[in-house]
Amino acid sequence: MSKVSPIFDKDAAGRMSRSVSSRRPQGSALSEFGPALFIIFFFAIFPVMDVIALGFAYISLQSLNDLQLREAVRLPKSMATAANGPVLKDVTNKFLASVMGGTIGAYKRPEATIDYSLSGAGLIVSVQTTATVQPFLSIPLIPGVPGLSAPATFSVAKTRMSENPAYAMQ
Repeated sequence: MSKVSPIFDKDAAGRMSRSVSSRRPQGSALSEFGPALFIIFFFAIFPVMDVIALGFAYISLQSLNDLQLREAVRLPKSMATAANGPVLKDVTNKFLASVMGGTIGAYKRPEATIDYSLSGAGLIVSVQTTATVQPFLSIPLIPGVPGLSAPATFSVAKTRMSENPAYAMQ
């Protein structure tokens, strides 16, 4: 009988064939790494980064709404609701020029609506701010999902008592 190396065996016909039990699995792990990395990035890491960016954009929009409301409760109605007034123009411009406002990734300029209403307690001022935000990383594999592959629209509304109820008529 001839000796056969441990890597090769003779099959039924007497031909030399590679033994299945002696194969090394290192190459198969390397060949599976590329597709696995693709799946992990496109279906796990990139969507998580988009969700984090959406959360940051929402918090930024809340901050803008707080600044607008704080200014609106101090001003007469005519000044607060003016398109070129301190609330709708100046506060928004200063916010968008800041670091937090610059990273919001707004698709369009944020829009605000200011309402004044009288109640038994006094004058109530409401400010609603709306912004359309682009996704941080657009994922083309999942089309039409707001925040992942399409713009998402956020709207934040808050109310507060006016500092001077006489401003309702001005």
